[in-house]
Amino acid sequence: MPTDSGTGRASGKVIPKVGAARKGIGAWARAWRRSAASWESLAPRIASITGWKVWNPGRYGERWHASFRRTYPLRPRPILILGLNPGPYGMAQTGIPFTDIKRLRERLPAAAGAILRRAGRLEIPGLAPRSLRPFLGRTFESSSVRVYRFLDLGWGSAEEGWRHVAVANPCTLLFMDGTGKNRTPADLASAGGRGGRGRDAAHEIRETCDRLRRATAREAMEAVHPRGVILLGKDVGKALGEQVVEALGASAVVTWEHPARAVPEKWAQGLLAEIQRRGWK
Repeated sequence: MPTDSGTGRASGKVIPKVGAARKGIGAWARAWRRSAASWESLAPRIASITGWKVWNPGRYGERWHASFRRTYPLRPRPILILGLNPGPYGMAQTGIPFTDIKRLRERLPAAAGAILRRAGRLEIPGLAPRSLRPFLGRTFESSSVRVYRFLDLGWGSAEEGWRHVAVANPCTLLFMDGTGKNRTPADLASAGGRGGRGRDAAHEIRETCDRLRRATAREAMEAVHPRGVILLGKDVGKALGEQVVEALGASAVVTWEHPARAVPEKWAQGLLAEIQRRGWK
């Protein structure tokens, strides 16, 4: 449903000025780059306290994500999804949240073509650094299946869907523990003690990370002016929910199950029904 870009109320069709559209694209690009840069300096501390290996796909994946942004510029007032952090088979390999190499090649042909013209090849494991590759044992990102089904159901194709849906991972870091298990910000507090620095250090790094997650989520909202925000998973809801509700109001916020282990069709259909019920689409 079209909305008034100043108030969010339903209105007639909005045709943005070219200058406003370019300004929006620039704001989203700057928010994305600043978020990735802000986590870079924190990564060594997290690694030291937890004993995890840490990478920053938000930083090294920027060149492919920039191509993705140019190929599918956001419509005014998109739906904004706030996730946890990059997955090892999705954003860690493509720079694009919830997008593995398979989805990029098969479902985003325009973006894949643009990347191929620059990179020359588009094969697994994509942009993944050599130090990450020994930890990779699969060829696809399970969350991609659910998210791309949601885009198909809602907008007919992923290419059209990505013009109406933006994703920000307020934490741009990827974590692997000593056993090679993928970790998330939700695991930070308990991991600190195992890393040998004690509970106080674990609590402090978790609080520091949550503050940064809130700051980067706020900047993402300011950049795209969403009509609604989807918070994926309980940890994201707990860390960001109060702030997002305060900024946009409860009716503009949905906390939804993280897609990683959800039943694909049920997850996608349920989320689409919820945003339709709220008048976001």
